[in-house]
Amino acid sequence: MRLLIFSPYFPPHVGGLEGYVRDLDAELIRLNLVEGITVLTPRIPPEGPPFEQLAPDHRVVYYPAFDLIPNFPCPAPWRRGFAHALRVALKRREHDVVVCHTRFFLSSLAALAYSRAARLPLIHVEHGSDYVHLGSHSYSTAARLYDLTLGRLVLRHAQAVVAISQAAAGFVRELAGREATVIYRGVDHARYDSVRPCPELVAWSAGRPIATFVGRLIDGKGVADLIEAFAALEHEEALLCVVGDGPRRAELEALCAARGLQSRCLFTGYQPEERALELIRASDVIVNPSYTEGLPTSVLEAGLLRRGIVASDVGGTPEVVSDSHSALLVPAGDVAALRGALDALLADPELRARLGHAAREDAVERFDRSTSARSFIALARQLVEASDGPPR
Repeated sequence: MRLLIFSPYFPPHVGGLEGYVRDLDAELIRLNLVEGITVLTPRIPPEGPPFEQLAPDHRVVYYPAFDLIPNFPCPAPWRRGFAHALRVALKRREHDVVVCHTRFFLSSLAALAYSRAARLPLIHVEHGSDYVHLGSHSYSTAARLYDLTLGRLVLRHAQAVVAISQAAAGFVRELAGREATVIYRGVDHARYDSVRPCPELVAWSAGRPIATFVGRLIDGKGVADLIEAFAALEHEEALLCVVGDGPRRAELEALCAARGLQSRCLFTGYQPEERALELIRASDVIVNPSYTEGLPTSVLEAGLLRRGIVASDVGGTPEVVSDSHSALLVPAGDVAALRGALDALLADPELRARLGHAAREDAVERFDRSTSARSFIALARQLVEASDGPPR
């Protein structure tokens, strides 16, 4: 079994989707379930390498690309190296199954076109649980139209659809009228046991409690709501750490200044994954105020690191943590509820410890890397065995 994966992003670019692809690939190879994996992905950031051989049977080919709008990579066929990247990656004799991720990317359309031309089955992995939320009304309308046309096309014409959560499966059903196989992300639980707190963040806090957001600073993540809630906290000694970068960073920093939070708020900018985990480990509460989620990586990582969690009750979040058992969940966009949950957790170390312990136990039980990899490859084998001609 050889897989060709069209991924909209891949490390060194940082994000939940990238981590999902990398971890699934690594586990398939670790368990010797595949003969080879080729990942075809945009070279973003552009200073990244054009090619990586991660293992003898795992290679990544990066093609020139650019972000048309934030977090929407587009191929740049006029740039040097683009044609060579395609020649290296698209060798039909090397592939049995084509895989793509999230309908809202041009890479998924390319995967659909290639799978039909090469007469290979296509597995689409859906990470989203709702239409894309963008700051501009015109952008949001365009994104919905894209989903209702090209996104629906990908979902309906893939030979199989995998959803990373029940919420994502529900969205596939709503948008495309078909069922998806739910395969949760698998993680290496033991990896998180060795993570140590970031010493710089510990020194900055000087014993004061820290609430931390980890993610891209883009529309739909609810970071402005977090800042407004933080400004109204009763716990006035608490600190806020914002880990990540994106097109809304300057606006969010300005909002912090307008609310008088300069001395209590730290923007770290982009951080490598290991550093981000150290920042989570050094924090008391991890906050995910997003308006939509397929399966929130920062919430899963916070659970594995036994942190207190406050999150919006959206998408696949309740499949990672449950309200009052392993986290405090609040309605998306409800600043008052977010403030109340933050006050409660920041003021109560015992509550944080109890919720964090439960979050770790639930994550270990539900997100097993071996189970995820074996479920995925079993589906791929079924498609290969059933394939008797071009995709219909």
